Amino acid sequence: MSSPDTSHAAVSEGFQAPEELAFGERAKGKSLKETLKQPVFLAAFLLFLGVMGLILYLERGSINVELPPPEITYELLPNQGLTEGVPIAIKVNQVSVFQIDDPMQGGSAARAKEVVAALEGAVQDLVDEPGRVVTLDVDSSELPAIVQDNPDGTGRRVLIQLTQGDVTLSGQTDPKWLARNWAERVTDAFKVFVFGEAPMFSVGSEYGQALQTMHTAALQERGAISLGSLNRAYEAMPDAEKSKLANFPPPEPPAEGTPGAKADSKMPHAGLLK
Repeated sequence: MSSPDTSHAAVSEGFQAPEELAFGERAKGKSLKETLKQPVFLAAFLLFLGVMGLILYLERGSINVELPPPEITYELLPNQGLTEGVPIAIKVNQVSVFQIDDPMQGGSAARAKEVVAALEGAVQDLVDEPGRVVTLDVDSSELPAIVQDNPDGTGRRVLIQLTQGDVTLSGQTDPKWLARNWAERVTDAFKVFVFGEAPMFSVGSEYGQALQTMHTAALQERGAISLGSLNRAYEAMPDAEKSKLANFPPPEPPAEGTPGAKADSKMPHAGLLK
């Protein structure tokens, strides 16, 4: 009677032991270094890194499109008596985009407030519809206007209608070239402060170069643009560079025949195409 029991025990032990031993050897015998070398582990690890990289990329990109709307303000400038009105700078955050002549009728800067309201509406339009562009309108009146609309010409919003006083203050004789200069300044201000993108259209001017310096410094701080990084980049700029974002030196018209001298009604190279 004892023999069958012993034989059954031996068979049972013989069936279980190899499997248990093999598992025990795998669990005990594989070092961390050896485990890391396994193809399955490497593939899973690389997948993890890829997912984390995508998350970081999306998070970084979201900073660019989640900038708070820039502050649009106006600032009275020293009056040199060039016009019957008062020179006023229209600003997008820290940078000045227009130097307008405000009649100051009744002691109120009514025109400046109107332009500020138009730019605030333009910013909201860009948040809602990033494909809208800043263009010139040279057909509707004697002097050009800077407008914002859709690429197909619909949804037109007048940002500013130039006046003779604006032209006189600028020291420029070509209103169309002055309007183009202003359109480039405001377009690049929108690119930086609305979308966190580098300026593109005004970089041939001191204004555009200073704006580019500011954007580059802000981007280098953390690899993405934020309102804080832009503010710190501006504060770190030398006063001479800051002044380029506030001054309005008379723009020099390009030589005849170059794109800047054309009296076109649209500015295909000065748009916010997001």
